Amino acid sequence: MRAKGRSLTVQLAWRLIVLQVVIMLGLIVALTYSLYGGGVSYIREKLPLTVLQAVHADPVAGIALVQDRQLHQLYRSEPGLWFAVADENGHALVHGDIPAVYRPLVASLARLEPSEVHVNRAPYALTMRVYVGETPQGRMHVMVGGAASTDTGEVFMMIGRYLGWRVTLPLALVTLILLPWLIRRAMSGVAEVAAQAQAINIEERGARLAARAVPRELQPMVQAFNAALERLNEGYDARDRFLAGAAHELRAPIAILGARVETLDAGPERTRLLADVARLSNLAEQLLDLQRLDENQGQFEPVDLVALAREVAADVAPLVVDAGYELALDAAPGPVTVTGDRLSLSRVLTNLIQNAIAYGGEHGCITVDVDADASFGVSDQGPGIPLEERQRIFEPFYRLRPSSTGTGLGLHLVGEIVALHGGRIEVAEAHGGGAWFRV
Repeated sequence: MRAKGRSLTVQLAWRLIVLQVVIMLGLIVALTYSLYGGGVSYIREKLPLTVLQAVHADPVAGIALVQDRQLHQLYRSEPGLWFAVADENGHALVHGDIPAVYRPLVASLARLEPSEVHVNRAPYALTMRVYVGETPQGRMHVMVGGAASTDTGEVFMMIGRYLGWRVTLPLALVTLILLPWLIRRAMSGVAEVAAQAQAINIEERGARLAARAVPRELQPMVQAFNAALERLNEGYDARDRFLAGAAHELRAPIAILGARVETLDAGPERTRLLADVARLSNLAEQLLDLQRLDENQGQFEPVDLVALAREVAADVAPLVVDAGYELALDAAPGPVTVTGDRLSLSRVLTNLIQNAIAYGGEHGCITVDVDADASFGVSDQGPGIPLEERQRIFEPFYRLRPSSTGTGLGLHLVGEIVALHGGRIEVAEAHGGGAWFRV
């Protein structure tokens, strides 16, 4: 199950957008108080729009004022309101007491573009604004005054609307579009390092992650991971040295124990003891095989699996028969040659046969088979292995029946040796029932 974490791209994008909004709000406040603070007057944006809605322009009759409720309300709230309206056909309409300084502008109003005059102290009679708008009758120019305001709140909203649509929104969109691409580009090395980490396995203990492939901020994490891998390798090396040393030291005691068991009187107890000693001996040799194969994989030689199976079958036949089983060999007619280590492969086959002796139910036939496709196997007619346990039995120290006398290492070592030869081992159900180990 994959852990779901928060996306770095989403976090950075939203934080950057929030930062942009905060900066923009600060900029709007600064502009508002720098331009209109300290009592600077202005004409509200809606005034020329109200005037423009209250006039009607005719190409022949000219511009006429029509009854408009909003304009009437504006007269009541701003009794000093004056305005002039001109179209581009030479018609003009003047209403109210226009200051003398602005009266000459009426004749040229149709040529004026949007502009404003601000007054910084009372009275604010000269505060004026020119607005240009499109109407169904054409382009209209409006000059409004006599209704000055010093409310900075409205200016803040006006500047906010202007900058919000023209600056903040496009900047946020660009951030949302470009930031993921920029982050993926900057973090491209992370995917490479993740692939390297995924490829690490127990057979390649010297593998390390490339710290230079990731940004500097992530390098301490990669270095810590590499240090952890180094400590794990040291632990595995110490374990391997211990197991190899222990196996080497156990060879002599096991040989002495086997010799003493041989002197016992014939009987079921002697048979079981001989089988247990043989398994211990094979286990110690397999531990040594693993150490030797790790160091000498390049020295593999051709091995005839058919000849090997015949030799192993002949060696273990007395143990099989004494344990109450029959032994059968089903081999290809000709040689089946592979490249590998003869001793370790023979011990793999021996271990599988000993496993069949221990768990085959003490009856039936144990069959060793070798096919022309360079595969070999051992099957019995015992109770078999449940499907859900067929992978776990190769784990170290795992026993299918905890009460059994096995160590739980035999099949694990078999799997390790097979893996070192570039092969695999599978467990299936034998044709007549029981377990079938296929290498």
